[in-house]
Amino acid sequence: MRFRTRLVVTLAAVTAFTNLLAFGTASLVVTHSEERQLDWALRTEAREEAAEISEEGEGRSLRITDRGGPKADDVGRLTKYAAIYDEQGRVLDHTETFARDEVPRRETLPADLDLPFDLRHGSEDLRAVIMQIPRSSDSVLLLAASREDLEKDTTFLWKVMVMSAVLSIGGIVTSSWWIVRRLTRGHTKITETARRIASGDLKARVALGSGDDEVVQLARDIDDMVERLNLVIEGQNRFIAYAAHELRTPLTVLYGELQLALRRSRSAEDYRAMIAESLEAVRRLNRLVEDLLYLARLSVKKGDGDEMARLRLGEIVDNAVFWIESSVEEREIGLDIEFDADIVVGSAMAVERSLRNLLENAVRHSPRGGRVVVRARMYGDELEIRVRDHGRGIEPADRARVFEPFFRAADERTEPGSGLGLAIVREIARAHGGDAFVEDAPEGSGVVFGVRLRP
Repeated sequence: MRFRTRLVVTLAAVTAFTNLLAFGTASLVVTHSEERQLDWALRTEAREEAAEISEEGEGRSLRITDRGGPKADDVGRLTKYAAIYDEQGRVLDHTETFARDEVPRRETLPADLDLPFDLRHGSEDLRAVIMQIPRSSDSVLLLAASREDLEKDTTFLWKVMVMSAVLSIGGIVTSSWWIVRRLTRGHTKITETARRIASGDLKARVALGSGDDEVVQLARDIDDMVERLNLVIEGQNRFIAYAAHELRTPLTVLYGELQLALRRSRSAEDYRAMIAESLEAVRRLNRLVEDLLYLARLSVKKGDGDEMARLRLGEIVDNAVFWIESSVEEREIGLDIEFDADIVVGSAMAVERSLRNLLENAVRHSPRGGRVVVRARMYGDELEIRVRDHGRGIEPADRARVFEPFFRAADERTEPGSGLGLAIVREIARAHGGDAFVEDAPEGSGVVFGVRLRP
């Protein structure tokens, strides 16, 4: 059953139960009130009739007046049913409303006096009372009146209540259906959108503009979640495509060299050259696989699998520079390194790898004989490392994607490298509670890459 239908049915059930409880209580109160009014009128009438019988009939014959029976409601006085019994229970006199063979026997009546009770006479229900006749110790008066008006009032009241309940429930169902439908439009749209997303349509959006604040916020959160999911899937697809492309290049070179080597005999020098090219392809392939595995580990572990510890920043910088010394000497790059912190907290291998990748990127993009500037500063418990080169810089349109795996600018696609260095830098920074950034150089040419680490 749909939520909307359940809500309407619940409201209808609550309304029906409330009406039944209210109408039932009202019916009991009204019936009890009318019965008390009838009992009071019946006792009053019985006392008056008993007094008249005592004065005029010596307690043995009825003296029923023509004024009618007790007035129990606004309809008018009720028909009297009366009879006199002696001390042996014999009927001394009775009204014409009691036929001779229909007068109730005394032994079937209650012994209590002046206490109203119900009495069945033929097909008619009566309300009766037994009253002692004054100055007559052995005679009692039975005075009864029909309950017909009382029961008619009760029946009429129940009919009115049932009709009111039906109209009330019908009105509640109609109005609540309309109201619930309007109130749950946002829920319905969210459900439909979620169903489309589950079926594979990642372009589906809720786009709810108005409604309850909570529902609108939920719709926005779902749209943001789907947007991010879409970006993740697109990034994953690009990653797979780029990884396949990067892996295919060295494999193609290796496959081609091996094919050429088998086609005909060659000199030792030719074989040596082919082996060297094959080794370079294998080296590039091995570097790419290592970077892919490293990036995958970063997505599930903080840092590089090391425990967070207190590190000497000077040792981290020295180790990172050691790995790039050959490139620095080959391109005659000058290194300007300055840091104001000695002890930092982090993963030793991860921080070193991050700094090494930034230095490799800066050296590769600096002109021969250029200069790379490294600055490391502590801001509270945050370590900021900035690495500046003096190269061509980065186009503004490329900065949003520069940390994506395998991304390369149009003029860099023929340069060596796996295309994963800056992606690894960003993942390491995020694993340390920070992030990577890129900025224009404060003056002159070049660009600044950096990380902020918050262990």
